[in-house]
Amino acid sequence: MDKEIITYQLHLDGFRFLGNTNLVDETSDFGAIWENFFQMGGYKPILPYAVDEKPINVWYHDPQGRVVYFQGLFVKNVDHVPEGYTQMDFPGGDYLAVTTEWMETNEEAVGEAGNGRCNEYADRVEPPAGWAKADGPESLIFRIEKENAHTPQGSRYEVWVPLRKLDGTV
Repeated sequence: MDKEIITYQLHLDGFRFLGNTNLVDETSDFGAIWENFFQMGGYKPILPYAVDEKPINVWYHDPQGRVVYFQGLFVKNVDHVPEGYTQMDFPGGDYLAVTTEWMETNEEAVGEAGNGRCNEYADRVEPPAGWAKADGPESLIFRIEKENAHTPQGSRYEVWVPLRKLDGTV
């Protein structure tokens, strides 16, 4: 039986991110993207700087409007960017998180029952009253994904959709 979808709102202060950037489109091979990430060292070179060790994917538009899939971790106090990795600072903002109840295995959470359902629901979820989605082509960040693996409660996938106040303030 599918776990219930849960939504909640969160605020994220401006953050520093360290990981691997990938220009992506509808033909991108995510298996190859992940294989390349782990071949270059995966999370290991980033962990000394991690604020949170839970894997994060930041989806954003580069200055040319292209879609970038950025695999990595929230970090601070980075004194050396590992070879092949990229460090970027992102502005803060408000997000609507889409997730599920805790699942027994991480495989279930990152599979269709977790990741797949959360991303699908994030595409159609209505924002909270007084807010609008800020995930269009004009947005820098249009989605953040967080993998909560092997916690004491279990595992679950989260998809964060950027929001903006309807009165125009952020």
